[in-house]
Amino acid sequence: MFRYFFLVLAILGCMGFLSPAACSAADSEKIRYTSAMGRKYVYLRDVARYYNMRYYVWNDRVVLYNNDFKLTFFPQKKYALVNNIKLGLLFASYSSGPNSFISDKDFLLTIDPLIRANAMPQHRLKLIMIDPGHGGKDNGGKFRYREKDIALRIANQLSNMLRKKGFTVAMTRTSDQFIELTQRSKLCRDIGADMFISIHCNSASNPEVSGIETFCLAPFGTSSTNSTSGFVAEHREDGNRYDPNNMGLAYEIHKSLITRTKTIDRGIKRARFMVLKNAPCPAVLIETGFLSNKTEEMQMGSDWYQNLIAQSIADGVMNYSRDVSRK
Repeated sequence: MFRYFFLVLAILGCMGFLSPAACSAADSEKIRYTSAMGRKYVYLRDVARYYNMRYYVWNDRVVLYNNDFKLTFFPQKKYALVNNIKLGLLFASYSSGPNSFISDKDFLLTIDPLIRANAMPQHRLKLIMIDPGHGGKDNGGKFRYREKDIALRIANQLSNMLRKKGFTVAMTRTSDQFIELTQRSKLCRDIGADMFISIHCNSASNPEVSGIETFCLAPFGTSSTNSTSGFVAEHREDGNRYDPNNMGLAYEIHKSLITRTKTIDRGIKRARFMVLKNAPCPAVLIETGFLSNKTEEMQMGSDWYQNLIAQSIADGVMNYSRDVSRK
C-alpha cells in the first residue's frame, strides 16, 4: 500500500502537483494537465516525453512509440492499443486543435502500470487461487457444452501448470459444486491468496460474436467498460487497493491469450463483478470464448484448446511475476 502511495506521489509530481524533483521520468519537464468535461486530462505529447517515446498523428489516431512499446489512441474513442493489444480506457481520449489528451486516471492506472511494469507495487506471489466460474445448480452458459464444466477443466490444467512452476495453488471448487459469489472472495481472503484468477466462458445473442476478453476492477470514480448508464462509482472497493497491479496482471494474461490463440481480441475491460470488488489481492476474470459461437464452442470443448488457454494464462502469470514478485 505504501509503495502505491509513493508511486502516485511521483507521478502526480510530474503532472504539476509536486516539484520536478519528485519525478522519476525520462524527462525533467512537467506533464501538464488540463480540465475538460468535468475531469482532468494530460497532454499526450508530454506522456510521450515522459516515456522517451516519439509522437505522431496519423489519420484518425495518435501514436506514441519507442523500441519497446507502441501506444495507439483514437480520439473520442474509449479504447487504445498497447503493442496491438486492445485496452479499454476509463475515459475516451480527445483532441483539441493540435493537442491530444488522455485522462489523468488513465495515465496513472491504465498506461503507467504497463509501460513501467517494474514500478508497480511489489508483493508476495506464492499462493494463487483459481476460481472456476459457476458450478452445481448454476450451469452458466449452456449450449452443446456447459460453461461450468469447461471452466473447471481449464482451471484444473492451469492449477497443474502453476504448481510445476513453483506456486502453491488453491481452487474455489474442485468438483461440480455451487458456491456463492461472496463465498469465493471469502475463501480467497481466508487462505491469504496473493492472486485471484476467475475463469468463465462467454455467450451472446448474436452467434457470430467471438473472442476473448479479460476484466479487472474498475477504479474509484469510473464506470464499467460496458456500462451504458453513465453511472460512475464514487466509493472504493476492497480490490481498488490493487488498481495498478490489477491492470498489469490483466494485460500480461490477456496479451498471452491473444498471442497464443490468435483469436478475436475483445480487449481488457473494467467491471465491478462481485469477485473482483471483494478481492483481497490482484484479481482478474477471464472470458475464454463464446459458447454461443459454434466454431469457438467446438474449440473450447476440446482438450487441446483448453490446454492452450491454460498455458496462455500460466505464461501471463509468469510474466507478471517477473515484475512484481518479492520473497
